[in-house]
Amino acid sequence: MPRPRMLAYLDRWSASPGQRVNVHASGPAGAARVEVVDLVSQTVLGQAMPVTVEPRRLLTGSHLEATGVPAPAWGSVALWLRPHGAGARQVVAELDTGDRRLLITLDEAGRPETVIETGSGVLRAGAGSALPQGAWSLLVAAWTAEPSGTRLRLSIRGAVRDDAAAHRADLPLEPATATLRFGAGSGHRDPYAGRLALPLLTGDALTPGDCDTMTGLTGGPALAGHLGAGLLALWDPAADPGGPVVLDISGNARHARAVNRPLAGLVGPGEDGTRTALQLSPEDLDDARWPRTCAVTVPADAGSTVLGVRVRAGGDSHGDCHVVPLVVPPAGPARPIAVVLPTFTYLAYANHRQSSEAEYFGDYSHVTDRRIELSDTDVHLNAHRDLGLSLYDQRREGGPVYHSCGRRPVLNHTPDYRWWMTGAPRHFAADLLLLRWLHAEGFAFDVLADEDVHTGGAALLARYRVVLTGSHPEYVSAPEREAVAAYVSGGGRLMYLGGNGFYWVTGVDSRHPNAIEVRRGHTGAWWDNEPGEDVLTSTGEPGGLWRERGLAPQELLGVGFTAQGWGPAPGFTRLPDSYRAEAAWVFAGISDPVIGRHGLALGGAAGDEIDRADPGLGTPPGTLLLATSAGGHSGHYQNAPEEARLGADAVRADMTLRPTGAGGAVFATGSVNWVASLACCDGDVRRVTRNVLSRFLIPKPFKGVT
Repeated sequence: MPRPRMLAYLDRWSASPGQRVNVHASGPAGAARVEVVDLVSQTVLGQAMPVTVEPRRLLTGSHLEATGVPAPAWGSVALWLRPHGAGARQVVAELDTGDRRLLITLDEAGRPETVIETGSGVLRAGAGSALPQGAWSLLVAAWTAEPSGTRLRLSIRGAVRDDAAAHRADLPLEPATATLRFGAGSGHRDPYAGRLALPLLTGDALTPGDCDTMTGLTGGPALAGHLGAGLLALWDPAADPGGPVVLDISGNARHARAVNRPLAGLVGPGEDGTRTALQLSPEDLDDARWPRTCAVTVPADAGSTVLGVRVRAGGDSHGDCHVVPLVVPPAGPARPIAVVLPTFTYLAYANHRQSSEAEYFGDYSHVTDRRIELSDTDVHLNAHRDLGLSLYDQRREGGPVYHSCGRRPVLNHTPDYRWWMTGAPRHFAADLLLLRWLHAEGFAFDVLADEDVHTGGAALLARYRVVLTGSHPEYVSAPEREAVAAYVSGGGRLMYLGGNGFYWVTGVDSRHPNAIEVRRGHTGAWWDNEPGEDVLTSTGEPGGLWRERGLAPQELLGVGFTAQGWGPAPGFTRLPDSYRAEAAWVFAGISDPVIGRHGLALGGAAGDEIDRADPGLGTPPGTLLLATSAGGHSGHYQNAPEEARLGADAVRADMTLRPTGAGGAVFATGSVNWVASLACCDGDVRRVTRNVLSRFLIPKPFKGVT
């Protein structure tokens, strides 16, 4: 049996000096040690802490669970169901008293059955036909404990209409208290894949005639009114969409816990479009819920930085150590520069798998000429979907992923991770190189997470002379975007050092810490949601592209996402605006008209995902177009879906500078690869970045275009 890999996560991704952070670890049984490392200065802080670890399971699968509910001698469990797949036994509902169980299941062919199991025997009633996938069916299991014996009936209404009954004389039932689960058995066994709406429990046995009536009652309040006093609980996902509990609207307050955050805000049965449905998946994971291994305190004198909480077992293999990053925002006075790490993007790509990317792209040869090589971490991620999915995975039963959380082990956001597509640092590992370069250059800076800006708003950013983004701030929330826009309009200086930034509308819900929600709408890609279901339950706002909301990235940054590819990356060729007096200082000390001929990723600075300027999409008047990679990209670079009609002319990265009327400015590089080139060698990319940052730190207002 292979040695368990060391895995760990923290209960948060951002903590100020003096705050305590819980560490949750799993690994080879025995002694281990935990130490805190400053990942920017690369120094160990304090002494290692001895701990004991053991292997832990990851219990995936979303379902509902209500405890302390009645299990009457006469009763019914009913719900609407829309299955997404067959092929394995699935538990639709389980009413468990400890001494007896009522089960509603689907067999391997998708045929429903209801079962009562007691110490005295088993009673079954099943349907002969499978439930149709993609269509709603009403399932009702009703039982009676009569003097002549226990009777059990399963009724189905919808595309399949069936009533199956069974009777047993020696199976007595007594009223009891139970746990009622919808979508999985105890211990997450035999999970259900598909949609569920308006599950309920009654204290009387619903008849086939009742079932016929209920097919026309597809709203929670109407259903509750019809069932009246016999209703013990009715869980309505529309009452508080996306909450950690699904509310019981019967008036009995028997609310159900929504385990592993099932997808809410979905259209249920009926034709009124009411969002009474949840989507349950065996692969959902909202929180690993491992016990705490230990707690670490961010040193009071750490300053603003990025720490690594390193958990190490006794072995020497790569799998015996896991480093979890922790952003440390300032606790005291601000330094002149803030670097906002795109932690929402880190969450979107958390445990991003090569196997899913291969499924999406098919033959890699049309997007890269590189040989794809997988690290041990990539191989492990491909083999372990139980670590939770990224927003770039597809569920095995079909359909996209809308939620991603940080309260689970994340293996691809460690300092040493290299992305298989480029063989180079990307996301956190690339942004850490930016921080180390700033540190080596002697710039005084603070580090913020997206979460910090989302919460702190414009007032937080207003403390800084200059704000820098990371290399790929793709996912931003509405409060974060508003904060950055207010900072720029108020005279702040923004350096956008990445590509594909401020692209997807991202929801953050305080009820689900360290997690995001993204619904992409209809972009023509494999992650499209169903019509009418693009509203974020986190915030109530429409999802999709910021561009579709009339807020294209060009309006704020000067450039916006236009193409992606992983063939050889060119540099940026200077344009006439770069020689104007208003901008020539950006290139001081540089004689080569091409900037960024070299880089750690793909060999150049203008690659991976790239952005272009476009006045039609909001690039403001007065924006200087300094340099471009136009004409330098191979056929491996392809237009973004929303740019497809523009063809090769839109496949370029543009470097821009825009003075603002309030004395501020925005500088944009328009390429994910810029930071990887910054770390490559002490060349022109470093000089441009240094020139801009040094000038942005000087309070003197910028001269606009004349």
